[in-house]
Amino acid sequence: MPIYLPAPAHRNGGPDGQGWNRMSLGTLADDECALRPRDYSHLVESQDTLRARYGGYGPCIGSGNCTACPILQAAPQRLSSLDDRVLVRVHPVDGRPYLMSRPEDGWASLAKRWTWQDMARLEGWEIGRRHRDEHGDGFWIHRVPDSP
Repeated sequence: MPIYLPAPAHRNGGPDGQGWNRMSLGTLADDECALRPRDYSHLVESQDTLRARYGGYGPCIGSGNCTACPILQAAPQRLSSLDDRVLVRVHPVDGRPYLMSRPEDGWASLAKRWTWQDMARLEGWEIGRRHRDEHGDGFWIHRVPDSP
């Protein structure tokens, strides 16, 4: 399960052979961790990190030593819900996920703010399809059968 995503290596190129034909911001980035998604598409990838590619994840905090990574070693997140599916809305301004108690009420519903990293570590639930309505974007999560 690869979770360490090293930053792309600098490739010399351009007219001088040193890469000075334009500025590349990608070479200024740090290595990333596939357990730290920053949006829905990368959350889906983080469920099977064999599909994860550099870009769209938070920085690696373990210097590439995954065996000692505090995120990997942390206990999985748990969610108690009376329903077998929960709508997660993505806030249009801050981009953070919010678990909604009454999706039909839109943003007037009570909501619990989560982080993408915690969503990636959620145990007993699987990430569902995207959802869009008059209140905005989101996605469903579904309880895995035989989960508490």
